[in-house]
Amino acid sequence: MVQIEVETSAFNAAALNKDSWLVILHANRIPPHIGLLINGNYNSLTIKGHELNVSIEALLKTISQKKIESVFINLKKHPVFSLDHQLSMFQEMVKNFDQVKQDHATCLTPIKLFFQEFYAVTSVNDELFFDFIKRLNDNSYLQSASALNFDLNNNLVEFPFYSTEQLNEQIKAERSPYYKD
Repeated sequence: MVQIEVETSAFNAAALNKDSWLVILHANRIPPHIGLLINGNYNSLTIKGHELNVSIEALLKTISQKKIESVFINLKKHPVFSLDHQLSMFQEMVKNFDQVKQDHATCLTPIKLFFQEFYAVTSVNDELFFDFIKRLNDNSYLQSASALNFDLNNNLVEFPFYSTEQLNEQIKAERSPYYKD
C-alpha cells in the first residue's frame, strides 16, 4: 500500500459542486480509475473512450448503486485561471486520446497534462498514479480528501501499489471484450 498524508473530512456531496477535485474510483483496485471533477462536472478517459460532462448527481448515483470505493481529493485553487477555463481545457486534453490503451494512454494521461498546464507539474510518461499523487501532495496541491464506500484513516489515504506491467495487463484484460488489439 502507498500512503499520502492529507487532511480528511466527512463526505459532503454539496461541496463537490464547486472547486476542482481528483476523483479516484475503485480506489482499492489495481489500477484505480482517475477522473477530474470541476464545479460538479466530471470528465475522464476510459476504456470505451471519452467520459465528458457527467453531472455530479449522475456520478454519485452510479457510485452509490454499484458501491464503488471512491475518494475525492480537493485541489488547491488555481491563482489565475477560472474553473470554467480549466474545465474546458481539461475536456480538450481528454479528447486528445481516443481511449485508454495499454502502452499508450491511461486515465491518468490527460490528468498529467492538466497538472502540467495549470500547476507546472512536469509530466513523467511512465509515472504511475501513486507516485504522481505523492508528487502533488509534496507540492501542496492537495487540500483535503473525503470518501464514499472507502475508509480514510486519520489524515491518511492508502492506495494499492502496482507495477507498469500489472497496469498494462489490467488494461488489456478490460479492453478485450470491446477491442481486438
